Amino acid sequence: MSRESEFMLASTRRFFHPEDPPPDISEINWCELMRLATAHAITPILYRALGSVPLPETEAQRFRAAFEANARWNLALSGELCKLADLLNEHKIAFVPLKGPVLSQQLYGDLSMRSSADLDWLVHPRDVLRVRDVLSTRGYRVGSPIHWPCDSACLRCREAEISLVDESGLFGIDLHWRIMPSYFASAFDYEEVWQSLASTEFCGRTIPSLSPEHLMLLLCAHGAKHGFERLGWICDIASCLAAFPNLRWSDLLIASSRAGTTRELLLGLKVAEDLLGVPMPSSLPRDPIVGKLVPLVRKRILSAAPIPTSESELIPLCLRMLESPRHRIRYLLGQFAPSRAEYRVLQLPPAFYFLYYLFRPIRLIARHAVR
Repeated sequence: MSRESEFMLASTRRFFHPEDPPPDISEINWCELMRLATAHAITPILYRALGSVPLPETEAQRFRAAFEANARWNLALSGELCKLADLLNEHKIAFVPLKGPVLSQQLYGDLSMRSSADLDWLVHPRDVLRVRDVLSTRGYRVGSPIHWPCDSACLRCREAEISLVDESGLFGIDLHWRIMPSYFASAFDYEEVWQSLASTEFCGRTIPSLSPEHLMLLLCAHGAKHGFERLGWICDIASCLAAFPNLRWSDLLIASSRAGTTRELLLGLKVAEDLLGVPMPSSLPRDPIVGKLVPLVRKRILSAAPIPTSESELIPLCLRMLESPRHRIRYLLGQFAPSRAEYRVLQLPPAFYFLYYLFRPIRLIARHAVR
């Protein structure tokens, strides 16, 4: 167990339970703590949780500077989001912010409480190229590696997303045309998501948003896909429980049961309960596999394990989270689908795209052989 990881977790838990006693600050490597807070995307939460703790003056100033820098960046992201939202509305293109400052406002009531690198938007598949063209008038260009300079290549990403960056390189937007990639079990029926949208007030505008139920499913699914490696994502699940106390749990369970994703939902909630002390509803079903997976997530966070999680760790963990052989097979097959890594190495025209399915396993074998 890392002393700094233990302190980070205790401090984060105190954010949700202010009545808890302050954590012991003795023998803390403050540089390591700051590194962990950044890696786990919890710097704002840690700063707020330590507000009443008598930190060394230098470290208190460092945390405050990091908090203020994050707040300024979120304000800049918010301004860019509003400008581009107005632009898409002018062209009558529907979009939904998935994360970023809008999620910070929804879950925490404060733009400064989440750490976000860029903006993530959900758009209809038919609108991806239109959004690309509209944003190009504002200096945005495709930043993702694509296998060939043509329109069809923009929709070939295994993760069902494409990245755009502005001409300054400061702002980035990830356009998603699926909430989760096709190889990962998903509780999202695409049209159902669009038909049940909610809205949120954001910077003087009404911005479309996922319904609270779909938002909870998204937070748990996204965490599961990455092995719940970041404490910040678990904080989002805990905050979603607090922000939406009247979630329709029967709808959540029906949607997750239909898709075979109940385990990832229960695991997200159970991890939030175990690490942050936020109780999950007692009426939810129990899954013995979830009880075995929670200690793995906890151990990884407390041992200050590297982020992102290596494939050798993540793939077995995800296989245990998937409920059916069909989903496990689909997930494994998805690992052999061409990715951006192949596009960086080799560019092939659409007629020869099938060759990537031969090239990817060769590249993976070569990479592991070198290691």
